[in-house]
Amino acid sequence: MIEIAMTSSLKSWHNRRSCSRILLAGLFLSAFLLIGCMAGSTRSLPFTEYPPADAIYLRGGKFPIEVSPFDISSTEIRGSHYEGLLQVRQPWIWGLSEEEKKTLYGNLANIVRFAFIDELLRRDQRIIIPGYSASTERIDYAITGTVRSVELNTYGQGTREGFGSAGNYWEATVEVADVAIVRYSDKKTIWQGDITQYCKLAGSPVKLDWTIFTVIRKSLENGLTLSKGATPGRVEKMVENTSGDYELEPVNQNPVEIAARLAALDVLKRILEQPRNESKSRTR
Repeated sequence: MIEIAMTSSLKSWHNRRSCSRILLAGLFLSAFLLIGCMAGSTRSLPFTEYPPADAIYLRGGKFPIEVSPFDISSTEIRGSHYEGLLQVRQPWIWGLSEEEKKTLYGNLANIVRFAFIDELLRRDQRIIIPGYSASTERIDYAITGTVRSVELNTYGQGTREGFGSAGNYWEATVEVADVAIVRYSDKKTIWQGDITQYCKLAGSPVKLDWTIFTVIRKSLENGLTLSKGATPGRVEKMVENTSGDYELEPVNQNPVEIAARLAALDVLKRILEQPRNESKSRTR
């Protein structure tokens, strides 16, 4: 009887220990999924103001400006999606479908070059695009450049309830290289250099279609898998089970577009700072 009781107690203790291991493994996975490891955080940065407060002063002059659409033949496109309180970079194998990734990242270089031109038009400048304007058009300045890189990152809202939110925003950094502003009257380069602009907007378009119950269920399932031993097959099963279902929502504003517009304002400011007597124009 004593032996049977001891055996029963050992089995009960073993079962409780196994359940504890499963629970602990599940809790660990929950923490990893929605809390995670520290990443480079931009959570504390303010949202970008557009148009900026001083943009009202960038409407004077109305110069005829020739703008060659920026070269995008070697543009580097980068980006990631982050989830969790500490903003964990999600593996590229998770998240959006290939079609959704193409929608989000596929045309960023063109967005930069045309948003730049459109911003100058918004500021009442007369824009001349080579090959699309009459050859006798008067020109005061010419602008050229190259879109070197575009980085677009999205930070999720966590579950539908907001648990584990990475901030629910998206951000972009646009780098335009070898920008040259040439005064047409004497072909003098009045400024040349690189421009980097950053934009952060609220409301990430990438949404994780999970609830808190989804997190608990997946964590317990993975904890059960871990408790049986970490074989390659089980690890692969765990990775597949942890992958999230994401949706790409429609947007009205893109941080890449706003960053490009801010770059255009930077260039326009440099033109407007030129003494008016030096802006004598001539035709091509």
